[in-house]
Amino acid sequence: MSSCYKCKKDISGTVITALEQKWHPECFVCGKCNDQLRGKTFFQGKDGTPLCDKDYKKLEAAKCAKCKDPVVGEIVSALDAKWHPKCFVCTECKKPFKDGSFSVNDGKPYCKKDYEKKFLGGKKKPEKCKGCKDKIQTSWVEAMGHTWHPGCFVCKGCKMPLEAGSFYKKDDKPYCEKCMK
Repeated sequence: MSSCYKCKKDISGTVITALEQKWHPECFVCGKCNDQLRGKTFFQGKDGTPLCDKDYKKLEAAKCAKCKDPVVGEIVSALDAKWHPKCFVCTECKKPFKDGSFSVNDGKPYCKKDYEKKFLGGKKKPEKCKGCKDKIQTSWVEAMGHTWHPGCFVCKGCKMPLEAGSFYKKDDKPYCEKCMK
């Protein structure tokens, strides 16, 4: 025979198994308001006790970063926050991110199209760096007909990083003023 998780008495007859425990039907109640939970939606509170839908949303559910309502069910975790899927959308076009990918500027999410339009002057983000051949994630330098990570566009002489508008070109390679002399 099993004993009830709440009252610790033996259970005979109907038993409710929930939250990896066994309960008398009358003992399976919300840990906050004591409403019966049998046949109702319930959640496990942080302390392990069952909570009714209303108390869980009020006390423990994460709040959506956009609408501030409780997030229950499907949750998007992004930008150090929780969101309803319908609330996590591009800052510009207000459409959801179809493939889940987005870019961030000033803590706000943007779809690829709007990010490129707003922050890259309509240019598409280049795929790879001319120097290291790795994928370019955020910022880059455009020089000598190619794109580079800022740390990869360096003087061929001293290997110091160059600014795109301040370098000399010799034999199709960039040099700083000091190394050109």
